[in-house]
Amino acid sequence: MSPLLVANEFPARYTGNVKKRHPTLIVDLSIFLLCIAILILLFANQQSKGGGYLQVESPGGTYRYSLATDTHFHVSGPLGETEIEIAGGKARIVDSPCPTKSCTRQLPISTGNGWVACLPNQILLTIVSSPDQSAEVDDVAN
Repeated sequence: MSPLLVANEFPARYTGNVKKRHPTLIVDLSIFLLCIAILILLFANQQSKGGGYLQVESPGGTYRYSLATDTHFHVSGPLGETEIEIAGGKARIVDSPCPTKSCTRQLPISTGNGWVACLPNQILLTIVSSPDQSAEVDDVAN
């Protein structure tokens, strides 16, 4: 033993005076777990919504299609016909006459914060939900 250290001068961590769990650690952990649970519930609620509609905006007008019905249809734009697919509650652009075809490589959309656009052909797909049940859906496909 070193002559500089005396038994009574050891720091508290060596003398057995170890504190039990700090109360703020438990509170912090509880708040963190609560936030995770809320995020999981919000995500699950967003994924379970199946009553949405696909809104298609084009130079020829605005159309709405139910996401509950799987279908293929074409929408006219300045460059030609854009093929759109609704399958499994998700919508995507399958084919378009635009030069880069970047719209066909976008991921399918299924929630209200998603959109797909073909800018050269002036086609915009967005997901909307109808709060009133009296709104009509344009389920007309070629």
